[in-house]
Amino acid sequence: MNNYVITIGRQAGSGGSILGRNLAKHFGFHYIDKDLIKKAAEELNVPEEELARMDEKESIADRLLLQTGGYPMAYMSEDWKTSTGEDVFKTESKLIRQAAEQASCVVVGRCGSFLFTGYEKHISLFLYAEEEARARRLGGHLGMADEKTIKMIRKLDKERARYVRTYTGQEWQDPTSYDLTIDTEKLDDQQLMDVAIHYICCRFPELKK
Repeated sequence: MNNYVITIGRQAGSGGSILGRNLAKHFGFHYIDKDLIKKAAEELNVPEEELARMDEKESIADRLLLQTGGYPMAYMSEDWKTSTGEDVFKTESKLIRQAAEQASCVVVGRCGSFLFTGYEKHISLFLYAEEEARARRLGGHLGMADEKTIKMIRKLDKERARYVRTYTGQEWQDPTSYDLTIDTEKLDDQQLMDVAIHYICCRFPELKK
């Protein structure tokens, strides 16, 4: 494989999804998004909605925040390590690797940083910020009070950490697992993208435009 892979891990509300889309657009890379759920559902022959419940927590959150106005908790399974959950993880991991073999790509979440450990053309980023800053960012999109949003991001972060630990044996927020960690609290979307692009182009000068 000779393609580039950028993976983004992130705390809930730290701006990972927006950064992922922006980087994919800037570099002309494929963005691994929720189409992955549809493809995995087809391969596993299960309803897309059912598979989404076993998918990584931020994917569920993104879907429900957009479709139901911010009530994701009712859909969050407490039983992670079921055979279905393992099947979903293995299938999505396979599809992500296949996508990377076909084209350079940006992967947000889904243990992407751990799937490509040791791959020469891989850059792993991790985004974080103080809870209050993340609550303001996420709450602003949802029209939710900060108190409710903080409870939600704590839940999402807990489930996200559990997901990574369950399927990779690694600690999700361990900074040594990533090439670059970025505090997004004082950065807007454009500034965050500028920081990420600068680092990526320092690592791979051939990507400079």
